Amino acid sequence: MKHLFAAEWSRLFARRITLVTAVLVGTLLAFLTFGFTLTGSSPTAAEQAAAAERAGPLAQLWDQRTEHCGRVQSGLEPAEPGEDLPKACDYGPRPTADSLLDYGFSFHRQWPSLYYGAAVLFALAGFVLGASFVGVEWSSGGMAGLLLWAPRRGTVLGAKLLAVVSGVALMSVVYLGLWTAAFLALAPGEENVSRMSAPEFGSLLLTGLRVVFVAMAGTALGFSVASIGRHTSAALGAGIAYLLLWEFGSTLVFTVVETTDYAEPYRLSSYARAWLSLGVLPDAGTTASVARSTFKATWQTGGLVIAAVVAAVAAAAFLSMRRRDAR
Repeated sequence: MKHLFAAEWSRLFARRITLVTAVLVGTLLAFLTFGFTLTGSSPTAAEQAAAAERAGPLAQLWDQRTEHCGRVQSGLEPAEPGEDLPKACDYGPRPTADSLLDYGFSFHRQWPSLYYGAAVLFALAGFVLGASFVGVEWSSGGMAGLLLWAPRRGTVLGAKLLAVVSGVALMSVVYLGLWTAAFLALAPGEENVSRMSAPEFGSLLLTGLRVVFVAMAGTALGFSVASIGRHTSAALGAGIAYLLLWEFGSTLVFTVVETTDYAEPYRLSSYARAWLSLGVLPDAGTTASVARSTFKATWQTGGLVIAAVVAAVAAAAFLSMRRRDAR
């Protein structure tokens, strides 16, 4: 197993598609960094003072409304005539001085959305690399030749899977580290709005680990589907069909008919969103409106569902290999 893993690891980084994918991902991240930093600006001391002065009364009003809404929905107070309260008393985030400042890009405020975008990019790149890594072996006959040298079917497939998943994980860690360092180096301003505390850095690191997990899951899925279909195109076709027909298609249908999105609990992206954003709650809306989403999941649930799906598809790939080779 050790020698097989070392050989597959070397083969992964020697492949042309790995190099091309790495260059494309790095180029896209560089363009995003450049684009975001062009919109950056540093608020002046006067702007920060004015924002802090406005934030106090607004935060107090937010507290009063939230408390009143909670008491009304708990039955402790009657609602005022014509009053329309939001579901779950969701008035949005509590106003702060930072949220009221009118300035452009701020890594301090926007890093979660940046990391979520990186997770999608790494997962798609990992899916392609995983699918091509094993798909080309099946279509070219390389897998049959390798099995003559090492006839342990499960060990061979496992070494390939471990090599490509760990390789994509390493690439994701390197890219995410360099991307974060670039944003921190280029972030405008040295005032408190641009600094991050130790707990915030801890949250950033944990989110980074979740991004790497999503990239590894996407890689394993691409690898497993390509192994089942014995061709790279089988995984790419299945992935594109799933995205277009189910992820985007079902979302579009429920958006057009303007009703509750009943398919949301059955989409893998819903659990990926819960995993990355530490949970998902139903969309806020007034009592007179139709709820667009009733989906609710914790980050633990999201991680377990993703892991279960990946494990099930990978198990099918191993089972498919043993059955077909036995014929």
